[in-house]
Amino acid sequence: MEIKIENAVPDGFTYERAHKIMHGRYGSMEFLVVPMSAEDQFQIQLYADVEGSAGKDQLFGYLKELQQRHSFVPYAGYNGKDMVSVYVSSKPQEDKENLTLVISEIEAKCQEYGIHNCCPYCGQERPVTAAVVDQIPTLICDSCGMQLSNGGGREKKENLPLGLVGAAIGVLLGSVLWVVLGQVGFIAGIAGYAIVFCGMKGYALLGKELSKTGIALCVILSLLMVAGAEIVSLAITIYRELGSLFAPTIWDAFGWVPEFLKEQDVLFGVGKDLAVGYILAIWASYASVKNAWQQVDESQRPHTVERF
Repeated sequence: MEIKIENAVPDGFTYERAHKIMHGRYGSMEFLVVPMSAEDQFQIQLYADVEGSAGKDQLFGYLKELQQRHSFVPYAGYNGKDMVSVYVSSKPQEDKENLTLVISEIEAKCQEYGIHNCCPYCGQERPVTAAVVDQIPTLICDSCGMQLSNGGGREKKENLPLGLVGAAIGVLLGSVLWVVLGQVGFIAGIAGYAIVFCGMKGYALLGKELSKTGIALCVILSLLMVAGAEIVSLAITIYRELGSLFAPTIWDAFGWVPEFLKEQDVLFGVGKDLAVGYILAIWASYASVKNAWQQVDESQRPHTVERF
């Protein structure tokens, strides 16, 4: 059954024929209505600050009730972040009435529970307008619309110092695997991958955003940490083998490391381990680093934004 969209547009809403979406303001809230012809349904979309509202639980209760109360609502739910979705089954003679009814109820409940529109790109409670970003219908605030058009992304500010702290913590955690494997005489690319992966995750977590600068710094820190982990592994070996005679504590063992590195056999063994380790680490981490780099490129590329 083909949905007759023109006959379903709620009063005050606009139908964008080129993109096959309806949008409009009802009361204090902006809504999107996306026809889903293949399923004979309409999807009502509302981007709202549900997480920051004291009426969150009440809204969830209402959505459950909405689905139970109206036979033409097969689903009403929340994506766990910022969007309320209500699906309305198409009944050609009743579409306009049913959509208007559901939209009016949602708006009234939002007013009652103190819930307002938010921008899905920056997460801020702001006035939003309908738009199509990279061919995807959405609601967006003025600031994010301009940023996306100019090649920006979400409103995040990279914190380089905190990012470095996070990367340092991450590579330290990742290097534990290198040391553990080294103690059983095993060198694996997964250990190098763990160092790089944990470094980038730590940078993104504390720095709020992983940029190309952040990726480069994480790779450098990871390469340095591989060498550091190998030295730690050597010190632990010294402690285990000679601790009772020359290195009663692990710190004493670290003091013996320079002396042992003067031995040609030890130096050759450490150099061989590092060479193999670096090759395996680069091999294992290349795809992950490349993917992260491409994601940054994608986030910085100008988006196509058509606002209504």
